[in-house]
Amino acid sequence: MRAARVGQAVTVVRSAWIVVALAMAGCAETGAAPEQADRTVPLEARQAASPDLASVTVRAHGLTTELPPGWQAAGESLTPHLTDPREELAVGTYPLRYRQTECAHMPGSALEALGAGDAFVTLEERGLGVPDGAADFPSRPARFGPALGGPSEAGACAPGAQFSDHWFGFSDAGRHFHVLVAFGPQASAEVQRQAWAILDGLRVDPGVVPDWQSSG
Repeated sequence: MRAARVGQAVTVVRSAWIVVALAMAGCAETGAAPEQADRTVPLEARQAASPDLASVTVRAHGLTTELPPGWQAAGESLTPHLTDPREELAVGTYPLRYRQTECAHMPGSALEALGAGDAFVTLEERGLGVPDGAADFPSRPARFGPALGGPSEAGACAPGAQFSDHWFGFSDAGRHFHVLVAFGPQASAEVQRQAWAILDGLRVDPGVVPDWQSSG
């Protein structure tokens, strides 16, 4: 009789552990799925599915711009070892995180993580001492768009990634910027329009100036 009760108790304990294990496995699968699904759904579909998403105002280093729903800013520098120019703003349609890659002067981790339908925009600022009228930094254009710049060496820094990019410079309010705009091979016309609109809406505070000297 006592042996039977012990056997029943062991069976109950084993059953309980099986239930807990299955529950934990289910939680793990549930937690992993949303992030994976988000990367496979086009940005426009995500925006349409969540009409309550609002645009976000980003302010950093005297720069202000509006991000459309679904866009996000990097919470850390993607080029922390770059001293001049310095990264002042980095935004994309996907999470942006720093990870060491082949090139310290390019946001390699962001380019490697860029999905087929994603877009990425970053601004790097030169330090003090850039002469006015420098050829690399013409006056800010009336509108930003795909006619500006051309492919950069970013592709060599992220050889496994697939994207097209635009690298160019401009000056505004006495400050001098390099710009990198990158698109995944399936980035829609609307996503590309949003990327250029972020630059069009950029406001530059002339009261904020670099506190370092340009390297040339």
